[in-house]
Amino acid sequence: MKIVIAMACLAAFYACGSETTSVPSEKTTSNVNAQNSSAASGGSQASEESATANVSGPKNVRDFFMLLPEKYFVLEGCERDKDKDCKKAREDYLKTFGEVDSANGYIKGGCDGAQACMEMAIFKRPDGTYLVGLATEAEMMNDFYFLDYKNGAWTDVANTVVPEFNKKKMYVLPRHGTTVQVFTKKIVEKGDDYETSERGAKLYDLEWKEGKFAIKR
Repeated sequence: MKIVIAMACLAAFYACGSETTSVPSEKTTSNVNAQNSSAASGGSQASEESATANVSGPKNVRDFFMLLPEKYFVLEGCERDKDKDCKKAREDYLKTFGEVDSANGYIKGGCDGAQACMEMAIFKRPDGTYLVGLATEAEMMNDFYFLDYKNGAWTDVANTVVPEFNKKKMYVLPRHGTTVQVFTKKIVEKGDDYETSERGAKLYDLEWKEGKFAIKR
């Protein structure tokens, strides 16, 4: 009789436990976690492949910044003969000028004198890899890049993933969400080897879909 009662209590315990299992909430507003329909339907195989692809690579926006080549963003305070890959200079720059929002995949870095300013935002693809958006600004230049990182190599893929990409436009990277705003570039002053520009009229938005941007006017 005691055995029957014990088994009944045990069954009741497990039944109660199964009813109180919590379900994690979804977060869809950040660059890192926003998903499109193709990512949602990719299945377990895509998840396993992306996990394998990213196991040894950069995993957040700070990781990408620490690996960014100087051809895209120069750190003026780097002592290159002593500081390998400008690692210390990068850390110092983030401490002095940086505003790092890892949850939203976004960094904003200020500038001083010869040091350029920068913004970086990462966009998650359906396969789990990331596109890196980068905007740099100095006294006499504005540059915009959309970069791919794979096996230690960086490639500017703007012409592939951004429709109507043009260096004569200005691209405002998002801190929240995945929509890039596009404006005309208004030239304020221009010389033989420099130009000063500012944001002009808004042209359209770029919405992140299935690993590429689509124009929304």
